[in-house]
Amino acid sequence: MSVPLHGTAQRYAPLADDIVEAVEEIAGSDEFILKSRVAALETELASRLGAAHAVACANTTGGLLLALRALGIGPGDEVLVPAWAEWSAISAVVSAEARPVLVDVEEDDGALDAPLAEAALSPATRAMLTIAPGKPLLDLADRHEIPVIELLGIRGEVRVSPAADKVTRVLALRPEGVLGGIGDAAVILTDDSHMSDLCRTLRNHGQDLQTRFLYHHIGYNSRMDELCAAFLLRRLPELDLLLKEQASLAGSYVDRLGPLEDVRIVSDGRTAAADGFLIRTAQRDGLQRHLSARSVETAHPRPLALHRDQAVRRLAVVTGEYPAAERLADEALVLPLYPGLSKESVDQVADAVAEFGAVR
Repeated sequence: MSVPLHGTAQRYAPLADDIVEAVEEIAGSDEFILKSRVAALETELASRLGAAHAVACANTTGGLLLALRALGIGPGDEVLVPAWAEWSAISAVVSAEARPVLVDVEEDDGALDAPLAEAALSPATRAMLTIAPGKPLLDLADRHEIPVIELLGIRGEVRVSPAADKVTRVLALRPEGVLGGIGDAAVILTDDSHMSDLCRTLRNHGQDLQTRFLYHHIGYNSRMDELCAAFLLRRLPELDLLLKEQASLAGSYVDRLGPLEDVRIVSDGRTAAADGFLIRTAQRDGLQRHLSARSVETAHPRPLALHRDQAVRRLAVVTGEYPAAERLADEALVLPLYPGLSKESVDQVADAVAEFGAVR
């Protein structure tokens, strides 16, 4: 039995009627972009995820860029970025005309390494961009009064209340995620009303929030459409069940793979590290071929540490070596994990991983 990496076809096929109904609803409403359903989605997500404000936008990269711009970051500024990160992190910082400063990461989850981040601070540092900031990094941000932007994934908990006032979170709502749309989408979560208002202005070309065609900034077209919002609103009531199912399947992987000596669990599917179950092994490429031969689809989440990319080296501050980022780039592998994946499929994947270790 084949096991697809994200299973979007099998997950979305039962939702075909919902998608058609959402299209018909929008077609008859005369509301297409940034209207009532987007506003309703923002209210629902802010309430459910424990933030004072939610700002819907077109995609994750746009959300990161809006957050950076709303913080006043621009030419001459520096932003600390993990050396093993999604390309959207680099893209957003450079699009804000700031300079990324690469910092090595924690091997356990790919977040910025707090001591190394502190060593990388300069008078030009204006923000830190990371996944899963822990207490040491948040304490560092408080001491130096540096805002943190977190690339967030829906976690096992229903609420993901901000751990510090200085954290702005960008939640990806792409189809592969636990709560996925029918296109690219994201939402910015913040407790700062000024930050929220600026993001709302900037996502719509810098337009005034009350008066149309009155502009205060050079902004962007990063608006969520009503169709995506309508679909997500239909999915929200199921979020608790989706999270419970995701956590149960992740727990099965942990039980099966945790005891293996040559496999290390990086992310159990409840963080933003990957859309899936993220493991590490020194035999990553061989394991991937072994799983592919057994009809299990996998992926290298970020196959190159950012300092190894020539385009990044021309744009970023690259200092020293990044051993943790290098190891993650060389060893990380994403296994299938999503609501709708059967327990039998998880067992099939786990059996194949264990078999690979036994026969080598």
